[in-house]
Amino acid sequence: MLYSFIHRVALLALKLFFNEVTIQNREKVPQNSPVIFVANHPNFFMDPLIVGSCCPRILHFFAKSTIFSSRFKNLILNKLNLIPIYRKIDDEANMGKNVDSFIRGYEILEKNGAFLIFPEGISMGRRVLEKLKTGAARIGLEAEARNNFSLNCCIIPIGISYSDLVRFRSDIMVRFGEPIFLKDFQKEYHSNEKQTVKILTGKIRDALNGLTNYLQNEEVEDIVDGLELIYKMELMTEMGMELEDRNDDFLTSKLLTDAVQWYNENDPPLVEEFRKKLNAYLGLLRKLDIRDEFLDPTRQEAQNWGKTKTIIFLLLGSPLFIWGLITNYIPYKVPRMLVDLGKTHSSEMASWKLAYGFILFIIYYGFSVLLIWKITGHATFTILFLLSLIPSGNFALYYSKSLMKYRQHVKFLSIFYKKRTIIFDAIKQRVELLQFIEDSKNRYQRTVIE
Repeated sequence: MLYSFIHRVALLALKLFFNEVTIQNREKVPQNSPVIFVANHPNFFMDPLIVGSCCPRILHFFAKSTIFSSRFKNLILNKLNLIPIYRKIDDEANMGKNVDSFIRGYEILEKNGAFLIFPEGISMGRRVLEKLKTGAARIGLEAEARNNFSLNCCIIPIGISYSDLVRFRSDIMVRFGEPIFLKDFQKEYHSNEKQTVKILTGKIRDALNGLTNYLQNEEVEDIVDGLELIYKMELMTEMGMELEDRNDDFLTSKLLTDAVQWYNENDPPLVEEFRKKLNAYLGLLRKLDIRDEFLDPTRQEAQNWGKTKTIIFLLLGSPLFIWGLITNYIPYKVPRMLVDLGKTHSSEMASWKLAYGFILFIIYYGFSVLLIWKITGHATFTILFLLSLIPSGNFALYYSKSLMKYRQHVKFLSIFYKKRTIIFDAIKQRVELLQFIEDSKNRYQRTVIE
């Protein structure tokens, strides 16, 4: 009962916190056989909430033992289907207790159940897949071995990608991968258990890398970020992809990531040359305090009518913006302040924002509705007030982003005449960068893709 309640609450919280949650290949999940779900872990307790909400199966969750810090927490977490995992970095002396946790895993699979485990074992918020622990492979293979490989158990990898790890109303993509059936490893497991566990863990790693935009080497993250900034939209247009399509966006980022990693392995001097050019260009943007899009003639031409529409929107939408600002500013702002005061790690920021925000919004909305009821005594007006809170808050957020973009546009026009020489220099460097990218892309296509 508690699991079902939390599941519904989590769904509501995620819908409020995130702008769009895209789920792919959920139909790959078996409904009536045991499943081990493995996922990357960029975002603390946000990740299990997301997977639990998106997954068509009732899940058990393997979680670090440190959250089971009291008898009361033990009781609650057990009712939420959480199972403790004892990590070496927390307390090496207690690692022997993992035997009991593994047995619970065997029993879940033997009852055709499903559980989720994060094989990285830690949430770091980086674009690099951490070294995978072997727990998922060990539990799955041992459960099958206990039952003569008759369970038909599979491992399903899940890639979780955030458009922004910490920002409110960002987007998420959850991609379910192809099932890895453990019965295919029966012969190898009987021959060499330890080696088979390693092989299976390697397959899990390969699958997770294929479902995410993770880097093999964190040193090239700045290169990938730079390419996404100045070239991603152009590449999507060139390939006939939809700019607003989350899957197309993901695939393009994946192409750029793979290409950069190939060059980093095969031509490091070229990567360094690009980094120097990129840093010089970005340095000019910082000096001018403008975004790359203002130097892209294609995007500027396409945005001419858009700018006119933005002005009309800002004028007509200002009353609703003010209303949304008044009714939502405090519960929106306070969670951010609390997270900042706590000096929270980036991998935990979104999770705490969601927790603080969800609680605060409920309290604030409840108090506001009660206050309006007390002041007006009018049921219809109070209901209309309640119904306006969330839509007006979302509108205020969208309006503020449009206002920010327009202010930046006006600012660009004002500095164009004052810093024309620097702007022309930046445009020249941008053209040279794009030509460098185009030449590198052609070489990559000839060498790797074709």
